Amino acid sequence: MKNFSLNFIMGTLIFAAMFIFFSQVHPIVLFDGDDWNVISDARVGLPKWGGWNPIKVLPETFFPICGYFAAYVVFPIIGDYLTAVTISAALIVSIFIAAYIFLFVKFAEKIFRLGEMSANLFGVMFLLLHFAIFLKHNTQDNFYLFHTTDADCVFNYVLPNLLNAALVLFLARVDVTKRFFAHVTPYALNLFFALYLAIFSNVLSSCVLAIFVSVELLLRVEPKEFKLKKFFVANKPLFVILIFWLISLLFEANGGRANSMTHEENYLLLILYTASALIQSLLFDNRGSALIIFAAITTIFIWREDKELWCAVKKFWLCLPLWTAYIILVAARAEPAYALRPDVQFGFFFFVFVIFFAALSFWIKKFPRATLILPILAFALFTWIFSGKRTLCPSTFNHVPEKVCVEVSRHLIDQIIAADRAGLDEVTITVPKGDDADNWPHPLYMGKNISRTLHAHGIISRRLKVKILPDETLNERFNLPHTPPE
Repeated sequence: MKNFSLNFIMGTLIFAAMFIFFSQVHPIVLFDGDDWNVISDARVGLPKWGGWNPIKVLPETFFPICGYFAAYVVFPIIGDYLTAVTISAALIVSIFIAAYIFLFVKFAEKIFRLGEMSANLFGVMFLLLHFAIFLKHNTQDNFYLFHTTDADCVFNYVLPNLLNAALVLFLARVDVTKRFFAHVTPYALNLFFALYLAIFSNVLSSCVLAIFVSVELLLRVEPKEFKLKKFFVANKPLFVILIFWLISLLFEANGGRANSMTHEENYLLLILYTASALIQSLLFDNRGSALIIFAAITTIFIWREDKELWCAVKKFWLCLPLWTAYIILVAARAEPAYALRPDVQFGFFFFVFVIFFAALSFWIKKFPRATLILPILAFALFTWIFSGKRTLCPSTFNHVPEKVCVEVSRHLIDQIIAADRAGLDEVTITVPKGDDADNWPHPLYMGKNISRTLHAHGIISRRLKVKILPDETLNERFNLPHTPPE
C-alpha cells in the first residue's frame, strides 16, 4: 500500500507538471491545415487497405475524440473553443506521459531491483532527460523528445511513441507467454487493446515495440534444443505481436501516402545519405553520447558481476543497432529528413535512457549511500533544463509562437462565425500568405475542412462554403514570414 501511495503521488505530480507544460508553457494549439482537418475527420478504428494512412488508427481516432471532448465537454465550461482544444489535448498527452513514467518506475523496481524511493527518483530523472537530451547552451528553440511540428503530429508521433515505449517496459517486466492471455480478463483485454493501438499507430513508432519483441524471441532461442513448432507455441503471444506488426507494414507499404513518397533517386544512395545524416545526428548533435559512454563502460562491470541485470540490459543494447537500421531503411524510402526529427529519434533515446539507468542502478546498488545524491541530481537536472539561458521549441509549424498561432486561428474562425450568424452560405476568409505551392500552413483547400470542423463541433450552425484568400498584410499584423522556409 505504501508503494502504491508513493507511486500514485509521483504519478499525479508528473501528470500535473505535464498538463501545465502542454497547456501553458508550450500549449498544443490548432494552427495549420492538418490540424483543422484531422481533428474532426474520425476514421473507423480499423486498418484500411489502400487508404492514405492505412494503419494510423490511434492518431486518427484519438485526435477527433480529443476535438469532440473539447467541443462538448470543456468548451461549455470555459467558453473558449481554442483553449478547450488545448486543455483537452494537454490532458490526453499528460495521461500518456504519466502512464509511461509509472511503467518505467515499476520496471526499475523489478528489473533494477530498486526501492520505491530510488525508483521514483529514477522516474523523475528519466522524464527530465527527455527535455535535456537536445539542449544547447544559451540558445532558444531547443528540441526535446516530446516536440513535434503541430497538434496533428502530437497524435501521430508523440502518443504512438509513448504507448509503444510503455508497452516495451511492460513486456520487459511481465512475461506474457506464461498464460497471460489464457483467460479473458479485464487485464488481458486492456493489454490486447493497447497492443492493437500501438501496432496500428505509426510505423516509425511501432518499430520500438516490434524490435524489442524480436530481440526477446531471439534471446529465447536455445540452439541445441530448438524445435520451431514447440518454440512458436511456447512464445505465441510474442509471435502474434510480431505477425500483426508485419501485417501493419504490408498495409502501410500499399497506402496512398507511401506511394506518393516514392523517390526516383537511387535507393542505395538514399540509404547511404540517410545513414550518414542519422548517425551524425544521434551521436554528435545531442548529449546522448555521454550517456552511451557511461553505460558502455558500466555494462562491462554488469556483465562480470550482475548476470541478472545483464540479461535485461543486453536486450536494449541489441535494440539500438536494429532500430537504427530500420529507421534508415524506412526514412530512405519515404523522406530522409524524417530520420532527423526528434519525434522519430524518440525510440533510439528511449533505449539509451533505459540502458543508462540500468548502469546507474548498478553503481547505486554497489554504493548504497550514493542514493542520497539522487534528489540533488534530479533537482540539478530540472534547474539546468529550465534555466533562462535556453528555451524549448514550440510544437508548431516553423516554430511560430503558440500565442500567435492562437491569434491567427481566432482570426479565421471569427470570420466564419460572423458569416454563419449573418445567414450566409458562402464566405471568403483571409489567411496569412504561406508558401508558393498551396499557401501552407493555411492551404487553399482547407476551407471545407475548417467549415466541417466548426460545424461538427457545434461552433457554427451549418457547413459553409469557405474560400481561402492569402493576405500578406496579415503577415505584418501577426509578425509572420511571407514565405516560410523549406
